[in-house]
Amino acid sequence: MSKQAKKLSNKEIFWYVLSGVIGVLGLTSLVFGIVGDHFPGLYEDNWIAASENGWIKAWSHLGYRYWGIILIVVAAFIAVVALTVFAKEGDRDTERALRRQQRLAMANAVVESKEDDEKKDA
Repeated sequence: MSKQAKKLSNKEIFWYVLSGVIGVLGLTSLVFGIVGDHFPGLYEDNWIAASENGWIKAWSHLGYRYWGIILIVVAAFIAVVALTVFAKEGDRDTERALRRQQRLAMANAVVESKEDDEKKDA
C-alpha cells in the first residue's frame, strides 16, 4: 500500500523554516551562555561574557542562557501550532476527497442500476 507524498505549501514551509531558524538562534544563544560562564582565563579575555554584559543585560537583565531557552520554547510553540494547523488542513482535504469518491461511486451505481433496468425493460 503506497501513500502519495503530500506536497507542502509555501506557507507551511515558511512556518517550519521560521521555527527552525528561531530554534537554531536559541540553541546558539544557549551554547554561548554556557561557554561564556565556563570560559577559562581572565574576564578581559572572555569576549562572550563581555558582550553579554555589554548589550544583552543592559536592556533585558537576562543573559544568553535565558534568551536561548526563551527562543527554543518559542520555536517549539510555533512548530507545534504549525503542525497542528496543517495536519487539520490535510485531514480536511483527505476527508473531502473521500466524500467526493463516495458521491461518484453512488452516482455511478445509480446510473448502472438505471441502465440495467432499461435493459430488462427492452
